Amino acid sequence: MKLETVAIQTTISGEIIARDVSYEDFLQRDDEEHVEWVYGLVVKMATIDQRHDALTGFFRILFSAYLPLVGGGRVLQDPMIMRPHPDLPGRAPDILILLPEHLHYLKQNQVAGPADLVVEVISRGSERRDRVEKYNEYERAGIPEYWILDHRYQEALFHQLDENGEYQRIQPDENGVYQSKVLPKLRLPVALLWRDPLPDIYETIKLVEALFAQE
Repeated sequence: MKLETVAIQTTISGEIIARDVSYEDFLQRDDEEHVEWVYGLVVKMATIDQRHDALTGFFRILFSAYLPLVGGGRVLQDPMIMRPHPDLPGRAPDILILLPEHLHYLKQNQVAGPADLVVEVISRGSERRDRVEKYNEYERAGIPEYWILDHRYQEALFHQLDENGEYQRIQPDENGVYQSKVLPKLRLPVALLWRDPLPDIYETIKLVEALFAQE
């Protein structure tokens, strides 16, 4: 994959805590800062709330139950760094999925290639980063599917790459169910994401089993 070289953005979302840091040095850091690497800048990420944590936990269980039924793969989450291309930043997606054919991207402390699906849950202060910066980066990297969730407004945006390599927003069907392109049989009732509390591990596993019981 070849990307055109682009100028570093003059506006970076988040607090810059270090400059002129190589990506290799960034990966070897031994601090516990919640950070990403953006063209030599180390950028502090937004703090999360309990709902954000609950959503990422739900997706971790959902995908972990789902993937073995379609041939395997891995579910990874922040703070695992993904750098989908050498010309792009190193990000820490809330949730990313690698299907079996792309498991070779997974290294000791990074994903060195594009995930098959990325989910970002918006936090206060991460709006531009998730909606604009990461959207553009993930599209350029060729990540087939990108979900943006904003639980504060009960907003779920689902994007799939078209034949031109551009994201198209995909709406849920008339029943409010989203059909994934990357993950066959995964039909997600969007209203489920706004339940409080979210489904526990037992209900989530039953949800996945029901997907595969359908003809």
